[in-house]
Amino acid sequence: MTTTIYQKTEKGQDEIRTRANHLDQRHRAVLLMINGEKTCDDILVQLQPLGMTQAVFDELENAGYIRTHVPGAATVKAASATASAATAEAATPASAATSKEPAAEGYQRLYRFYTETISRYLGLRGYLLEMKVEKAGNITELVALRDTLKAALSKTRGEPETSNVIAQLDLLIDEAKG
Repeated sequence: MTTTIYQKTEKGQDEIRTRANHLDQRHRAVLLMINGEKTCDDILVQLQPLGMTQAVFDELENAGYIRTHVPGAATVKAASATASAATAEAATPASAATSKEPAAEGYQRLYRFYTETISRYLGLRGYLLEMKVEKAGNITELVALRDTLKAALSKTRGEPETSNVIAQLDLLIDEAKG
């Protein structure tokens, strides 16, 4: 049993956005499922129909696409967004810089909500939507995926459950837009 939790590195994030290194479908599927919260076993159970093994995780880690998640540590996107905010803080007045930190935090909350919701409610059926979430680089792009998520949930879960999930998403969107 593997309770290791992985997170994407910057190289892994870039591969999702650009496909620059042309990972095969097996490796890409695992890379998409890694979110810094699911254990290796959780992901293997979901991808069992595709014949995934621990070896795929090892290969991704050795190639620099993923790393072991450290609890309490910021994810790659949050770290880079915070670094950008820190750089901006040095170059701009304090009030302008502090407004960027909540935006990065709002992005992270939305990103996490989308990935958890897709994984929990859609599983492999949400693969394409997961790729769109991974490519989204800002709050506006994540918000644009709201209706796509709603349609996918409606097909698989029905109206009452979809309405509850979308209501939670709308609250997060309102907070993120601040």
